[in-house]
Amino acid sequence: MSKQIATLSAITICILLLTGCGVPKQKIPVSTNPLGATVYADGTKVCTTPCAVSLDKQSDHLLTIVKDGYKQEDLEITRQFMPDEAIRDGIISGVLTGGDPKEIGQEVAKEVDEQERSGEAYELRPDIVTITLTPKK
Repeated sequence: MSKQIATLSAITICILLLTGCGVPKQKIPVSTNPLGATVYADGTKVCTTPCAVSLDKQSDHLLTIVKDGYKQEDLEITRQFMPDEAIRDGIISGVLTGGDPKEIGQEVAKEVDEQERSGEAYELRPDIVTITLTPKK
């Protein structure tokens, strides 16, 4: 029994370390043809291509890509609800608290709710940005 408790404790600690604290973020690689375009995220300059932008998963974002001699490109990054990880975490948590099917169901609902509120249950799309810039005439 104590070996099971130790194993479950180790799993819980691993989950806590992997989920971390704060606003969940997602890195989105951005590349352009030609290279060297400036990328703005929600109006703030963040990098020059090729690069990756780190965006919070709690909201949609607007990427603006500019380069002298080329037309500006605007791309909306939207979040999509992806409850799979929250459901998995809820099942693990429910098993850790006793394994009763009713408790597991409650833990799943609780985990999905928590991850939806924090933004963890969302993924940003597109998750890779590749744009061919159009020369100005």
